[in-house]
Amino acid sequence: MKYLDYCRTILVLGGVGLSLLSLQGCVTSGHTGGESPPQAGDEEQVIFPDPEDAWMEEGTYVNIENLRKMQAGLSKDQLYDLLGRPHFSEGLVGVRKWNYIFQLPTGNGHYMTCQYQVQFDADMLAERMHWRESSCAALLEPQESEPTRMTLSADTLFDFDSAQLSHEGQQRVADLAGRIRDDFVEPSVMVVGHTDRLGSDAYNQALSERRAATVRSALVSNGIAPMTMQSRGVGERQPVTHCEGDRSTPGLKACLRPNRRVDVEVSGEAR
Repeated sequence: MKYLDYCRTILVLGGVGLSLLSLQGCVTSGHTGGESPPQAGDEEQVIFPDPEDAWMEEGTYVNIENLRKMQAGLSKDQLYDLLGRPHFSEGLVGVRKWNYIFQLPTGNGHYMTCQYQVQFDADMLAERMHWRESSCAALLEPQESEPTRMTLSADTLFDFDSAQLSHEGQQRVADLAGRIRDDFVEPSVMVVGHTDRLGSDAYNQALSERRAATVRSALVSNGIAPMTMQSRGVGERQPVTHCEGDRSTPGLKACLRPNRRVDVEVSGEAR
């Protein structure tokens, strides 16, 4: 007997109390007739997996801008490009739910661990998105104090596998320093280095830190007060694009290029 038929049988044969008890496990991923579909954030109607069952239990440092682009109608390929592969062994083809664990910034360098679920319709298009905790959804709301982010391509700033600014890179940083001076009053600057996923985690982390420190020093040389700036590296943990393959081919390097970058986040009153 199919599971849905079993649920209907329970409804017909059981009493009211027994029926309600039995139907708690009969919620399906779709909805028919006059049923009201679950709304995003309605935790009572969504079952999340145990975080310990994830293949990446610690989760990932997802790009917030990518999360803000999530909407109904996205294909699995589009979703994969925004968020990466799901963090549980659910499969990629034919499944109706993808589950993630994300580390979301709460400010002042702190992060919150959040579980996120995407449900797909019969055409395998994103239909509903849910957070396990409503407080996680609130972290996606733009804040008035949210810094202005300016992104510089690492391929433009540096030679391959180097943390030394190229001639073009020096000019790009000088132009950025002028923009900061012209557009902000007493700015506070955070320089964040990023790499792609090629190479070891430890190497990429160290390279991202060196590159961020180099850009910070160049900004100081171009008139930005050193006491107003900080730098840090996050290695490969915050990609903005996801590409198939593990071998370091020219095609894969080109696909991963947006991930090799330095973000300069500027807070302060605009002129």
